[in-house]
Amino acid sequence: MLMATLPVPDAWHESYLPPAVNGGLLLAAGGSAPAEPALVALVALDLVAAAERFRVSMPFAVRGVEGSQVGLPRPLPDDRILLPVYRWDESFTVYLIDADGRILREDDLAAGREVELDVYGADVAVKLWQEPLAVGAGAYLASWVYRARSWHLQCRDLATGAARWEAPERVIAVAGDVAVTETEPGGTWADGAIVGRAVADGTERWRLPPAPIFPERARTFGAMAGDTLVLVDRGRRLAAAAEREEAIVARAVELDVEPDRVDFDDLARAWERDHPPPGEDLVGYDLAGGHERWRCPVDGEVVSVAAGPATLYAVAVDAARRCRLERIRLDGQRRYRDEPIALDIDAGDEPPAIAYVDEVHLLLAGATELVCVSTPAPRMVVWRLPLPDSPLVPRPNPGDRRILAASIAVTQRRVAVRGFDSVRIFAA
Repeated sequence: MLMATLPVPDAWHESYLPPAVNGGLLLAAGGSAPAEPALVALVALDLVAAAERFRVSMPFAVRGVEGSQVGLPRPLPDDRILLPVYRWDESFTVYLIDADGRILREDDLAAGREVELDVYGADVAVKLWQEPLAVGAGAYLASWVYRARSWHLQCRDLATGAARWEAPERVIAVAGDVAVTETEPGGTWADGAIVGRAVADGTERWRLPPAPIFPERARTFGAMAGDTLVLVDRGRRLAAAAEREEAIVARAVELDVEPDRVDFDDLARAWERDHPPPGEDLVGYDLAGGHERWRCPVDGEVVSVAAGPATLYAVAVDAARRCRLERIRLDGQRRYRDEPIALDIDAGDEPPAIAYVDEVHLLLAGATELVCVSTPAPRMVVWRLPLPDSPLVPRPNPGDRRILAASIAVTQRRVAVRGFDSVRIFAA
């Protein structure tokens, strides 16, 4: 049941729509708001009372709202909030905000180094994109991507804001005292190594072999499941795609006709009839040492991944566009794959994404509806909720947007669906 619709400022981009939950508050990254003379950078909503608790405003960038990029808020365990704000060709600042909305500290990540760190680029439009902040071991990690080719990462002390270390990488996740990062692509765009570093000083603990990221990304972050790093490995599918291209070219040569008379689409269909595309793999790596713990083949393309209590969930789409829910039970070094479940959800033109999971409920977001199923028995539908607009968005990771996300938050028996200029609150 719809409880309320509350206005919020426009987000800078759809990848900055996903809200965060801080206790009973929903945190929405801001932007421009009607009749507001300043940048409304953050709005905190009380989901139970269906009312705004506070907002954080600050000056616009010199170039106005178009140059004021507010990233995703990051709640802290003590209810304080980290909020990254990029001002086009001016500064990139992480604000530490108290639980009541007061700004406690401003960390200028590129002070005096704006050109070196690509915060200033003299561009005709914003070319810098933020990765979500990560927190752990008394520090926070901020990273950003400039023109898709230049990556920057800084680790700063959470208590003081002082810089600990930096690297030409992007942060993927932080768990315990380990930061998982990805190295900047080389000149051929053919490599990207996953690295485990100590949060304290950036010391490299382990490194996975490089994998291609162009023309298609071969490896994508899936989820953190306890002390296991889960990646989506597309190696089998990419190898089959390369074989397919070689076979099509070879067959075209065999026809011995002019190139403009070759129907390459027909050759591709003929190849695919005899060679169904393989699926992908979900792979678990030990967070402490980086070694492979387990590997689970999946039929089709993995489009959404989430870690629940002792179980990993993934949505996979096969060549016929059928969607299935994969469930992989985790027990230390081992994994057990349950039978995949066909999903009954109106997904429109896009496959659904896993929006939320706990011990009781799993929430799937489609383009036109939300479906809540029982976590122990996913075939049992608890409720369905039609939606006027799609909540599906690309993951807010400019270095890797292969996995879908949803601009949805769940807390205190409320489901909040964020749009560009409003939040709809439903009773769960």
